Amino acid sequence: MNRIKTVDSLTIGFALFAMFFGAENLIFPPFLGWESGGSWMIGFICFIFIDIGMSLLAMIAVSRQEKGAEGLTGRLGAKISTILLAVNCLCIGPFVAIPRTASITYEIGIAPNFGTLNSWACTAVFFFIAFLLSVRQSRVVDLVGKFMAPVMFAALLVLIGKGIVSPIGETGPAAATGSVVRSGLLSGYQTMDMMAAYIFSVAILLTIRQKGYTGQKEQSALFLRGGLVATALLVVVYGGLAYIGATMSVSVKETMSQPQLLILLTEQLLGKPGLALLGVIVAFACLTTAVGLLTSIASFFAEKTGVRYETMVAGFTLISWAISNFGTAAIISMAAPVLDLIYPVLIVLVVFGLADRFIHQDTTYRFAAFGAFAASALLQIGNILRIDIFASLLPLSDLGFGWLIPAGLFAAAGFMKQKSIHR
Repeated sequence: MNRIKTVDSLTIGFALFAMFFGAENLIFPPFLGWESGGSWMIGFICFIFIDIGMSLLAMIAVSRQEKGAEGLTGRLGAKISTILLAVNCLCIGPFVAIPRTASITYEIGIAPNFGTLNSWACTAVFFFIAFLLSVRQSRVVDLVGKFMAPVMFAALLVLIGKGIVSPIGETGPAAATGSVVRSGLLSGYQTMDMMAAYIFSVAILLTIRQKGYTGQKEQSALFLRGGLVATALLVVVYGGLAYIGATMSVSVKETMSQPQLLILLTEQLLGKPGLALLGVIVAFACLTTAVGLLTSIASFFAEKTGVRYETMVAGFTLISWAISNFGTAAIISMAAPVLDLIYPVLIVLVVFGLADRFIHQDTTYRFAAFGAFAASALLQIGNILRIDIFASLLPLSDLGFGWLIPAGLFAAAGFMKQKSIHR
């Protein structure tokens, strides 16, 4: 096993930090802190657990598989695996996450600083840059990890440092614990970072191999070290942003959206020049995420279809550009039902993948995944028909985890079935 270089761990860590920290990751923590007031730490811990915690576990689980992400999803069968990964890629790729990076850049980074510039033109520039950075597949992680991520992190520290040294106000009274826990869990859930972890692993593994780490153990070790670096950076940033949001809980009472709150807190801390700094942060955060997603998703579909990588990058860039001009709110609302269906299945596979030494049969995976999917489908049907019968029958559904107990029960049934077959 080759000795892992510290510079490689830092490069991978900063690259993962930049890939994950984009789009809604920037606007969720301040809003969560603002809602939570004196209970902001509780909400922050819940957010961290679902967002960073599950993402890191997903990266570790994927890195332990010889076939990468397909080593996990393949437990469900070849056809289901391909469909699940394809839907996951399209959701966090050209249909949702990539367009959202451009729409948020326009709404937070450009519009407040330059007025009503044409969104189609602005997003076209954004995606032209993203295409140029993504088309050279082998250089993406080094470019992001060594140059773009440190600049973004430094800019974030300026904003957070000012908010800590000169707080906007008091954190105010603590919100109800149940409400704070729910908001923290759902905010972490909605970032989709764990879904992205399945796909980011493609680009990260490619870079790790190009650096000369060929053994699975050393690849997993570098994955883990890089993941811990990224986790530390994200905890600092998310914690700082959540605290700043909490210091506005008394002074800001009017209802506003997440982007509006982020713009307001930046202006109150740093004045009008702060909006320019926020524009830099947003542009770098969203651009690095877009590059990471374009690279990983184009690699996945190029391998599956035989179409050239460069062609895939170009096609996904054009689709993302068109959808980005629908606006952030519209993109999120259109994607929510699909995300709610597949996210639980992916979580189940990660948890079981980490415990694969104890779960030797695919039947348990399949039963658990089916239980999670079926429960999520029932909850979606209830939402569409506006009836809460399914939510009331499924414990934890008010926290977004109504699928958890059904998944566990079905997993137990699958284990017992497999055990009876081998008697």
